[in-house]
Amino acid sequence: MTAAPTPHDPTEQLAAYRRSREAIAGLAAALPDPAAVEVPACPGWSVRDLAGHLVHICESFVALEDSQIDLAPAAGLGTDELLARWAELDAELPAALERSPELRRRILLLDVFSHELDLRLRLDAPVEPTAHPAFDGSLDLSTMGFGLAVHGGGLPALRIETPGRSWVVGEGEPAATVRGPAVDVFRSLTGRRTRTQIEGLEWTGEPAGKWAEAFAWGPFTPPAAEVEPAGR
Repeated sequence: MTAAPTPHDPTEQLAAYRRSREAIAGLAAALPDPAAVEVPACPGWSVRDLAGHLVHICESFVALEDSQIDLAPAAGLGTDELLARWAELDAELPAALERSPELRRRILLLDVFSHELDLRLRLDAPVEPTAHPAFDGSLDLSTMGFGLAVHGGGLPALRIETPGRSWVVGEGEPAATVRGPAVDVFRSLTGRRTRTQIEGLEWTGEPAGKWAEAFAWGPFTPPAAEVEPAGR
């Protein structure tokens, strides 16, 4: 199985979360009508819905409630009100991060960082995900979650490689290796790439289709139609 992620300092995680929150808030606030702008990576959601989801998640986190990253958007508030509520919650985050388990903190960051990329790609805003402080931890966590699906499905072990990094998921010797740019691998593991795009990564050994079912894990499922191009 994939090794457990290296723990991160809650202070560093707070800074990474704030970076995504401020970026998302700035992009959303600049839109004339966020409720009218759909986010292809989140079918059925507008930018307003995306903000509502993130506020819902943050409220659950600071309340120490079970937090699932597929929670539906909060209802009844406009985008400006949601963004103001999200900013207010910032004061409660440091204590919540300190008393939360590492895995829960990682899930919080994976969710907000993934949605920052969703919004940036939708609005054609500059994207430099590998420079983001949440990126490495989010990639580790998504690899681990995928690995649990590989193991749980009784699938052969698979080696995953990005420039400078590698993981082995599953049990035993890897039956194949999949390689690709770090961002393409991350977006493939988190339900933003179609099966065709996933198979377009560099695969050696057994064919990609052998692991197709494992790419649907947790709240993530490969979209039926392309929501973003590879190589972004």
